[in-house]
Amino acid sequence: MTGALALAAALLAGEQDVDARVVKLLEQVSAERLQKTIEKLVSFETRNTLSNPEQAARGVGAARQWILDELKAASPRLQVSFDAYQVAGGQIQRIPKDVELRNVMALLPGKSPRRLYVSGHYDSVVLRRGQAGAATAPAEPGGAPPTFDPATLENPAPGANDDGSGTALTMELARVFANSGIEFDATLVFLCLAGEEQGLVGAKLHAQKAAAENWPIQAVLNNDIVGGSKGGNGVSDSGSVRVFSEGPEDSPSRALARYVQRQASLYLPSHRVGLVARHDRFGRGGDHTAFNQHGIAAVRISEAAENYSRQHSPQDVPEGVDFVYLTKNARVNAAALAGMALAPPPPVLVEERQGRLQPMLGRQPSGYDARLRWKPAPGAVGYRIFRRDSWTLDWQSEQNVGNVTEVVLKDVSIDDYVFGVAALSADGHESVVSAYLNPQRPSAEIKTR
Repeated sequence: MTGALALAAALLAGEQDVDARVVKLLEQVSAERLQKTIEKLVSFETRNTLSNPEQAARGVGAARQWILDELKAASPRLQVSFDAYQVAGGQIQRIPKDVELRNVMALLPGKSPRRLYVSGHYDSVVLRRGQAGAATAPAEPGGAPPTFDPATLENPAPGANDDGSGTALTMELARVFANSGIEFDATLVFLCLAGEEQGLVGAKLHAQKAAAENWPIQAVLNNDIVGGSKGGNGVSDSGSVRVFSEGPEDSPSRALARYVQRQASLYLPSHRVGLVARHDRFGRGGDHTAFNQHGIAAVRISEAAENYSRQHSPQDVPEGVDFVYLTKNARVNAAALAGMALAPPPPVLVEERQGRLQPMLGRQPSGYDARLRWKPAPGAVGYRIFRRDSWTLDWQSEQNVGNVTEVVLKDVSIDDYVFGVAALSADGHESVVSAYLNPQRPSAEIKTR
């Protein structure tokens, strides 16, 4: 980021203030390092989860060991380890033999145990489909799963963009955040996942462990195919990135997606974040899915113009990656991650009544007002309330209300508007917005962490 960009961000900040520490952090994201990381990942020839893990300079074993060593060397503040699982052959359709699957995890401790994740999958694959194994179009929804030929497991699968780009982004942000000198409230987790190409296996196993051990995960920013600016149809887009999130409109994942867009508009106003009201690309999925299935807010971040011939293909080489564009997308992640990590956790807007979680929203005192209540968020020194028409997706107004836990909006109908509340830190950082959800919806939709 340049000084001119920081100045533009400050002018467009509005209610929020630009934090000079975050501006400096974003400036440390290096296109050169991202390029070198992707080129090194490609040099292992294949990172197929089922490839031979015993080779010193080739295959999945060499790749994951290099990722681990690189993260350890990035900073002594990072707690780096393999997140390993034994997967028996035949239990999963695309894993016909016993395999040890290893995610690589770097944890940066914060002042609180709540966790914020950035992730990408480091494994690669070539499918037996199309000329030279290239996938020329995404699989059709409801169609047969991709065919995996065991004879191709050791064939070159460079995976530069799918998902060397997401892996390089995750590793670069681990380095930048660990060396920023900033003390974050949240604990940050930088997770390089394995087994995505066999059915999101590494993410599923990690999310299952997190749920079983009750880890306080607030949000997951999953990056998959984030480095290409030229689509397979010749259309180029280096000025925007897509964020996919599952519904309904005010689900925790949708709130997270809005937050990514809000922070990007604050720190990178020239790079557009396009919010897609869909769990993922049509008929497709990614590693964020496993976290969503355990009630954790998670989104998928992906390039705006995809080239399907460079996915699951020998053609997925570094020449297909736009490293300046990838740097912008890394900074979008960094802006959102820093904002969440420096802010308090989102306020809780529900309370238990008669054995059920109910929104703390009513019509008192007149019966025609909007009475908003919430539980204090740890570390918050104030709150910001949001409002929009119920038929609109984006917040239309916001108001700072001080260090209170109740606000009455006179003669405002709770039937006509959607309301939300964000917590504010002493230095002005804003949490993800918590929204009041309709109590007639299933109770799982108003679970909070």
